[in-house]
Amino acid sequence: MTEQVLVKKLKRKDEAAYEEIVNTYANKLFKVCYLMLKDEKEAEDVVQETFIKVFKNIASFRGESSIYTWIYRIALNISRDVIRKRQEVLSFEYEWIGEEDVEEKVEESIDREVLRRSLKSLNPIYRECLILFYFEDLSIREISQILDESEGTIKSKLSRGRKLLKNSLEKGGQFNE
Repeated sequence: MTEQVLVKKLKRKDEAAYEEIVNTYANKLFKVCYLMLKDEKEAEDVVQETFIKVFKNIASFRGESSIYTWIYRIALNISRDVIRKRQEVLSFEYEWIGEEDVEEKVEESIDREVLRRSLKSLNPIYRECLILFYFEDLSIREISQILDESEGTIKSKLSRGRKLLKNSLEKGGQFNE
């Protein structure tokens, strides 16, 4: 089913179209929400709230972007609200894989912790761009549409975010902005 047909069916409250949209995007949305929130329950709640908003507001979808971009933007806005409410930001989950090579695993976990702290401490305007670009493999154009900013602004934020993150990692996770 093409995106245009799917949108028309959604606007007509077609149940099969609702199922298709959830089946198509739920896992992708969960992944980015989890990366931003680092809380499985909150990420699930955000995804659920996103689809509720999509279904309630599908009539306002004008087709100026893809349905995916529109849904993604809703999920990001809800995630931002959650972050603002709890004043906590991104971290990454890591796990121990066994007792072999413990020294290597300890070094990896320390590196991940430094990266996690650095990303957590990074200004959200840079963190969002870095997550969308590197972890979600979105293009600058897609990020521009999702964040409703020019491609030049996204490029600047990515460049500045990379520099800040690099400097922070070189200093063991400390920012001097």
